[in-house]
Amino acid sequence: MSRPDRASLANDLEPAARAASTGQRWPSRAPEQPADDAPRSGAIATPPAGSEASPTGLMALEVTGFDPATGRAALRLGAAVIEARLDAPLDPVVVEGALARRERLIVQREEGEHVVLGALRTAPTPGIDPGDSYVIEARRVTLRGEHEVALLTGASSVVLRALGHIELLSRNITSRASGVQKLIARMIHLN
Repeated sequence: MSRPDRASLANDLEPAARAASTGQRWPSRAPEQPADDAPRSGAIATPPAGSEASPTGLMALEVTGFDPATGRAALRLGAAVIEARLDAPLDPVVVEGALARRERLIVQREEGEHVVLGALRTAPTPGIDPGDSYVIEARRVTLRGEHEVALLTGASSVVLRALGHIELLSRNITSRASGVQKLIARMIHLN
């Protein structure tokens, strides 16, 4: 099997890059195949088992498309695009994130098919790696601490304690409400 030159690889990757930039999840067409093996439009080329293009062991492959309904990912393996199923514990959100961030997926061949095991992270992970800036986006976020939860920055802090105490510490504290602001307590101490 001859190695493709750089120009043919660039031409082959162009549809996948165009699909990713327009938000498509599945490749618009499969890469060109020899006429005798040409798959139908939109089909995924699967190299024959045991061929040079079908290695065993772990591989880090570029994801070019993902279909959440079937749980199958399209991956670039050399000049071919192969199909792989997601491993049972792998959350599809991980694959969608890898596709959006152009990260590679970790894949291995099991029982004659490719299986996606996870994503190769190329950016810091919140809570594990220090980073310049993090945005956590979800419908609901829960922070749980057995004894306390603290938010700290510079000379300001908010501390929630398990015994029912909330402590706000800062040089200046501003509280604004567009409607009514209520203070309800058994006792209110001012200085």
